[in-house]
Amino acid sequence: MFLKHLINPKPTIILFFVIFCVIFISIPLINYDFNTIFINGNTSSYLVFFLGLTLPFFQGLGLNNLIYEKNIIKKDNLVIGFVFILIGSSFFNSVNEWGSSFILLFFLNFILESYQKDYPFSEFFNAALLLSIVSVSFPNTIYFSLLFLVSGINYTNNNWRTIFVILLGLIIPYIFYFVYTFLSDSVFVIPKFTQFELIKTPELIWNPSPLNIWLGVLSTIGFISIIELFRWLYKKSIKSRKSFLSIFWYFVISIIIALYSGDDYFYFTLTPLAVIIGNYFVYSKSRKIANILFLMLVISSFYYKYLIAYNV
Repeated sequence: MFLKHLINPKPTIILFFVIFCVIFISIPLINYDFNTIFINGNTSSYLVFFLGLTLPFFQGLGLNNLIYEKNIIKKDNLVIGFVFILIGSSFFNSVNEWGSSFILLFFLNFILESYQKDYPFSEFFNAALLLSIVSVSFPNTIYFSLLFLVSGINYTNNNWRTIFVILLGLIIPYIFYFVYTFLSDSVFVIPKFTQFELIKTPELIWNPSPLNIWLGVLSTIGFISIIELFRWLYKKSIKSRKSFLSIFWYFVISIIIALYSGDDYFYFTLTPLAVIIGNYFVYSKSRKIANILFLMLVISSFYYKYLIAYNV
């Protein structure tokens, strides 16, 4: 049905993906104009629209290629790219989140590249450097450094020298920041990394709003995808198995950070979640169920995106 066209895709599917992204981000404009929807501080509405089109598009495509090229998912596909765009429906003017999440895609790349390397100094240093840069805007993303420990245990390459390299990578951006503030006679402000407070969850009262329908579909698909991942994990290659464990813990850490840091941080859960859901859609034995769930995700996402300006 639908998914078979996204697995071993033809070149025309890439063009379709571009058109899909343009249409998807433009849906709220049916009800409102640029200046109402794409608002982000003093940033031009047209620039917000452009960034909202390009950054998620390139991140979705880049994530898709990253997972395939590293043989984590061995079937050539464009499923992960589509899933990434769909599950990011709530974020229509989140410029800082788009940029920071795009940087963290390279962070994930370096983490995965540390596989089968006894001394992944350059990989961990580059990943720590990028993570530290993102933490300037989103301080609690610094706790993604726990992924170094997880991947180190997973890939059995933890040692005191890699820990030193990681700390060096995390500190260097702040050294440059301190020098800059010193030379420009500005105030050196350290981000508050420990501003943890469990976000208030609304009362569990069901109503068939577009948001609740979309969240219900996404939660169901996410739950099924995680169950299916661990059911079939032992059948995957060693590299794929270890990489998926790192990606799963990336998702767990991102959920915990988001729950205690605020709604903006939920955007960082999309990268690992898109991989987990994409894996289910690619490898599910029940193709009919997978296609139905994918169609439900598409319809609910478009429905929610259409009415998102009404905050429903």
